[in-house]
Amino acid sequence: MMCAMALDLSSAWGDGGLGVCRSLELAHQSLLCGGLPVGAVVLDLDGELVAEGRNRAYDPPGGDDRLQGSPIAHAEMNALARIATSADMSTMTLWSSHQPCAMCAAACEFTGVGSVRFVAPDPSDDQPGPDPSGVEGHWLIVANVLFLEGVRAYSGASAPMLVRARGLEPETIDLLDAIAPQQLRTATLQEALGPIWHQVVSAAQRRQHRIDG
Repeated sequence: MMCAMALDLSSAWGDGGLGVCRSLELAHQSLLCGGLPVGAVVLDLDGELVAEGRNRAYDPPGGDDRLQGSPIAHAEMNALARIATSADMSTMTLWSSHQPCAMCAAACEFTGVGSVRFVAPDPSDDQPGPDPSGVEGHWLIVANVLFLEGVRAYSGASAPMLVRARGLEPETIDLLDAIAPQQLRTATLQEALGPIWHQVVSAAQRRQHRIDG
C-alpha cells in the first residue's frame, strides 16, 4: 500500500508508527557499526516498547547483547533475548525491518509471540515473499536500501545478492547507485533520509507501478 500523494519526511515519519520507525532506526545503527542492517522491536498490547534488538552477528566483542558475535545474533533473536521467560508474549507484536528468517520465525512461534510484522521482504532470499500489508512503500524502499548498502559495504558491489537484487528490486538498486554511500552514514536515520527523501518516494512509486503492471 502506498499513498498517492508523496508525504514529506516529517509527516511520513509521524505516520510510520513505532514498530516501523524504530526497527528501521536499529537497522541504520547496524549499518553504522558495519553489520547487516536489520532491526527489530517487540511492542505490548498498547503499542509500547518492550524490547529491541539489531543484527549483531558481525559486531566485534564488547557489546551488551547476549548473543553478540554469534551466528544466531539476528535482530529478532536479540530482541527476544531481552524478554523474561515469565512474560506473556501472546499479546505482543514483534516488528522487524525485514521478514524474519526461518530461525527467527521459529523462535517467535516457540516463544509465543502473538503477532509478527515486518517492513520489507528479505532481499537475501532467492524468491522474496510478498510485500507486507499495511506498510507504506517508501518504508520498504528504506529498509532494502539500508540492507543492500550493508551488503555492498561488506562484500562489494559485485556481490551475488546485489546482482540478484538488480533484477528483483531494480528501483531500490537504482536509488542505491544514485546516492553516495556516506549519505547513509549520518548520526540518525532521519538525517540520512532528509536529502534523498524525494528519491525514496519516487522509487516507491515506480516500484508500485511495476508491480501493478
